[in-house]
Amino acid sequence: MGAGAPLLLLALAALALLVTACAGGRADTLEVEALPPPFTYVAVGASETVGIGANDPVSESWPSVFYRNALARSATLVNLGVSGATVREALDRELKPALAEEPRLVTVWLNVNDLVRQVPVEQYQRDLGTLVRGLRRGGATDVLVASTPPVGDLPLVRACLPGGTGCQLPFRLPSAETIIERVAAYNAAISRVAEAEGAVVVDLAAAGGGRIDPTLVAADGFHPSTEGHRRVAAAFADALASLPSAAELRPPAGGSPGASAGATADR
Repeated sequence: MGAGAPLLLLALAALALLVTACAGGRADTLEVEALPPPFTYVAVGASETVGIGANDPVSESWPSVFYRNALARSATLVNLGVSGATVREALDRELKPALAEEPRLVTVWLNVNDLVRQVPVEQYQRDLGTLVRGLRRGGATDVLVASTPPVGDLPLVRACLPGGTGCQLPFRLPSAETIIERVAAYNAAISRVAEAEGAVVVDLAAAGGGRIDPTLVAADGFHPSTEGHRRVAAAFADALASLPSAAELRPPAGGSPGASAGATADR
């Protein structure tokens, strides 16, 4: 047999395999997942957004869980949360870095610190409107804004109400009835801002059935537990589905989101 015989035999074998594969009337092909174009998701907020209360704040914060479970693999997370931040402080410390990322999606959860510090609702609404208007970038960015949960259910808040014991805040809080009224006033302000600026409200009170389950609160009596962070992430995921651009942000049908997250994360 000549020197070229081995090559000829290999070619014939390859041809036989090709015929066998096509015998059923089709050729085997590789399926490639079609991902949305890359985009940046920025989380703006306070200690809840940082992940305080979760067993592992980096991987189990609600923005990280939301990022992993609700967004396409082409997304990048940038978490700008600052513990203790009010809306006014977020304007000073988080807005500029957020805009530098040119985000396609931003989440905002800023209300609890303003409320317990008794920021007047008019000032809160002005500051939140300024923040959301800036983040929207003229409509280039979708913004999801969390409502105020029923903070009067939190053990740390209850301890600081009249007659409460063991208050760990540097000030006392007004009556439980006043807290309920202020939560309602803040949420009305959040709804007005969202309507005026084209943002979407994430109803955290409704997500918990109007109450805060004790199992969703961390041992500090104030922040979400690990399960609480998961519930918050699920509420944001539900709101994301209502966006007209949801198909551009979520995993493609039949696809799966990524599995990594952090203070700043790529997948």
